[in-house]
Amino acid sequence: MKKLMTFAAAAAMTVVGNAASLLPGACVDCGGGSLAPTDCDTIVFKVTGSGKAVTDKGEYKTVASLKIKKGALALEGTVCTDTGACCYDTGYFFATVKVGKKTFQVGTPVDVKVWSLFGKKLAASQNYLTAIKPGKSVCLESALFVMAPEDSEAWSGEVDFEDGDPFAFWASSFGKVDMKVTKDGKSGYCSETKGCDPVYTPKKYAGWFVGWYPCVGPEDCFRCECDAVDIFGGTWKAAYQSKVKTVSGAQGLAGTSFEIE
Repeated sequence: MKKLMTFAAAAAMTVVGNAASLLPGACVDCGGGSLAPTDCDTIVFKVTGSGKAVTDKGEYKTVASLKIKKGALALEGTVCTDTGACCYDTGYFFATVKVGKKTFQVGTPVDVKVWSLFGKKLAASQNYLTAIKPGKSVCLESALFVMAPEDSEAWSGEVDFEDGDPFAFWASSFGKVDMKVTKDGKSGYCSETKGCDPVYTPKKYAGWFVGWYPCVGPEDCFRCECDAVDIFGGTWKAAYQSKVKTVSGAQGLAGTSFEIE
């Protein structure tokens, strides 16, 4: 597999699915043990983005516009053996990217470094049995940060980077997550015996990305030695897709068809 030039990403911590296993904070000190990843839903976001990237212009290189009209982030969960909760620590980013007049497909594994919940309603969501009536919801603030590991393998339809070439990107964002309390057929607040479930649904995220990839042409620099990398950066948006629950479905959103080994 080959190192890949990729430009953005979005991604990961709580979501709808097996409600009882999707409790924020339940994966703290999870340890190394986990069950099969297929025990957790795959969480998919539709991704768009724009920015700038250094590109080759034939005899010289220059800065060109970068557009991601079709992209997706797929987050894969593992089950903590201690808690039974799903942890979303890794995933994949796929996109059809246009830099200047060149269009190509990209895909890369990502690590989820931050997917947090906070805000004015956090205490109510944590004490939902007595603080939130069944059928009601609260909106929580959320921060999401993902990155492509510098030693990751990646795939591209056109870019022919060799193994060992430098490649990395980081993407941060802020968004919202809805938390709803569900209970069938009864009114009043929940209790531990009434079978209420908290359901978390991510909404939309927006933020910034930056990264580097192998140098595409000659340059001068103000450092002691010019690095063999060029940079890209910009802004991106991610919207949760409740009807898409597979990595192949994410690739469908991105217009890609990479084989994942």
